[in-house]
Amino acid sequence: MVSDELARQFCGKGHDVVVLAQGDPQVLDLPYPVRWFGKPVLPRVFPERVGKALAALHHAQPFDLFLCNYAHPTGYAALRLGRRIGVPTVIVSHGGDLYRSSDDRNRPHLWKRTVYAYRHADGLIAISPYIELLIREINPQPTRLELIPNGIDVAALGNPATRPADFQLPRPFVLCLGNLGPMKGFDDAVAAYARARGQLDDLAMVIVGSGELEAPLRRQVAAAGLDDDVLFAGKRTGNDKRWFLQNCRFGLAPSIEEGHPIVGLEFLAVGKPVVCSTNAAFDGMYDGAINSLRVPARDREALAGAIAAMSQGDLAAMGIESRRRADHYTWPAITDRYIAFLGRVLSESGPSPRQ
Repeated sequence: MVSDELARQFCGKGHDVVVLAQGDPQVLDLPYPVRWFGKPVLPRVFPERVGKALAALHHAQPFDLFLCNYAHPTGYAALRLGRRIGVPTVIVSHGGDLYRSSDDRNRPHLWKRTVYAYRHADGLIAISPYIELLIREINPQPTRLELIPNGIDVAALGNPATRPADFQLPRPFVLCLGNLGPMKGFDDAVAAYARARGQLDDLAMVIVGSGELEAPLRRQVAAAGLDDDVLFAGKRTGNDKRWFLQNCRFGLAPSIEEGHPIVGLEFLAVGKPVVCSTNAAFDGMYDGAINSLRVPARDREALAGAIAAMSQGDLAAMGIESRRRADHYTWPAITDRYIAFLGRVLSESGPSPRQ
């Protein structure tokens, strides 16, 4: 999603973009070309092997700069190739390769390549203060590091939406939206809702998304006797997703570890306050008592108190502040920040092979 939007924006601003993607060739209706490569042998062990496809593509169409998501495997491979041929490499960390919960930290042969990439890249982009913190733990004084968050299509999320035909709940609801994975903290959300239920009047909880923890979450809801109060709506896109965002009373995002959550931007775009964790991934989007209530991750008691307090808060005023902040994250504005930083990397790295 992020790579696609950035590529579209770069093209719209007059830049030549080619996306290199792993997989079987597909015909896609996109404003930029996509070149495909097959999975190399043991890319998890030898990520530099991804560089073979990149080298072939560069030979056919020389690039000025490599922009890579994550250090492993693409960033490390591009960096090794770029050092040989004189093309600067910029790595964007979305968090997964750096998370303290990442399994890669316990795999020395992978972690040393991740560390090398973040210490030697020509430029680094952190998508949130939390990701910047993780980068600086590896590289305290990077040569070039820029904080550039993800973007959001504010206008698209503001389009009118109709109630999904299969969802007829007549009650107000708080919304949990996202992948039902272990780092989202939705189990904490259910437990906190159960604790606060007596203070919430008729407020229900709706969970929109799918993932590996859906079955355990359903069992947790049943065990707490909340089947009438906590509803699972499954994964939703388009009109349905907009409707849930636009019609919830507030969002609930008790994430344990995040990069820069798109769902946080989506709640901003539709003008909703959020109860979220104090993880620095939310910094800048949400400030406590202004457009959110923030509590430490995994603190179910504090989360229950925040849900109850938010249900009685001035949601309209907090929502206005959320919508105001959304304008700082429009994709054209974010893309301009990318272009400025990439231009700086190019100018400070010397002439490219095409110059």
